[in-house]
Amino acid sequence: MKAFKLVLAVWLGVFWSGTAAGGSTGQMIGAPPPSDFFFSVAMGEIPGHTLMEKFGENPDIDTADGFVTIWDAGGDYAAPTIPRVHDVVSTLAADAGTVLESGTATGGSLTTLEDTGATFIASGVVAGDRIINDTNVTIATVTNVDSETVLTAFVGMIDAGSGLNSTPNASGDSYRIVTDASTGASILHINGLGAAHTKLEEFVVLNGVGVVATAGTYSHIHRMRIFTAGNKEALGTITADSPETVPTTTAQIINGNNQTLMTLFSCPLDKICHIVQWWAAMAKKQTAVSVVRLRGGTLGGTSYVLQTRAIDNGGDSAFNYIYPVPETLPGGADVWIEADTDTNDVGISAGFTLILMDN
Repeated sequence: MKAFKLVLAVWLGVFWSGTAAGGSTGQMIGAPPPSDFFFSVAMGEIPGHTLMEKFGENPDIDTADGFVTIWDAGGDYAAPTIPRVHDVVSTLAADAGTVLESGTATGGSLTTLEDTGATFIASGVVAGDRIINDTNVTIATVTNVDSETVLTAFVGMIDAGSGLNSTPNASGDSYRIVTDASTGASILHINGLGAAHTKLEEFVVLNGVGVVATAGTYSHIHRMRIFTAGNKEALGTITADSPETVPTTTAQIINGNNQTLMTLFSCPLDKICHIVQWWAAMAKKQTAVSVVRLRGGTLGGTSYVLQTRAIDNGGDSAFNYIYPVPETLPGGADVWIEADTDTNDVGISAGFTLILMDN
């Protein structure tokens, strides 16, 4: 908390300059942004603070659409009406993994997994396969099959969101060893919020065109990201659908992206979210004018325009606004970016940066 207040003091002590025309750009004068602070947050060195970068693209906005959310499924975004188990599926059978072995660890460390009841060699586990720790929601790559009961992992168990070394394997942890079943992606990481509006995440082993139900019930999905046992990519479009009366896509990964492109986020109930930056740009070679709005509130309910900008490819086709003092949202609030257009077939990319602070 003291570190964050210090950063605010630094921000308040510098001069601020910005242009008011469509495509406004804010810029610090007299001192650079506190990049050392952001780096420290990203490295997990400041307790109670995490960094969230959200970015996305709506590839096709038409005049009749009005204001729609910037996300890769197109159209306006609709969150599940209540927390729900989601159906995960690919459009191609090639996106599939095989669980070679699963069980409960009897020991281990950041770079080892031990299970005295396992048969790793007999099960066909080899270097390059993935270790998923479902208890800690971490992942690692097998570098050596030491014996039937011990595996060594490259680098160590990794947090899928931050990419940093995380909790060591320990006795009592549930695990799965996964290999690619085909030529596409095999593992999907889902990050979102659960029934209590608190953080929820898991790894899903894909089954191609076969539906796999999530273990958790999600009220929001913030990001999905592909993991494989080899140097492979998702070959189909992978979706997580909320099976309501009319099934609704909550998140999707388009072939080639290997992660969702969603410019929306819901602040966990136990956090305070500070918006420190937002931006938008034209994403297609199209003669058009678009109004882009940053909104906060409740998706599908009451919300407020926090800022608005105009962009066009005949003038300022992009902007990047850095807040002199962060815009603050309470736990439970949604934040997203939306846009309209005066021409059909317009693509808009956009994003924002958040600091999440323990409440």
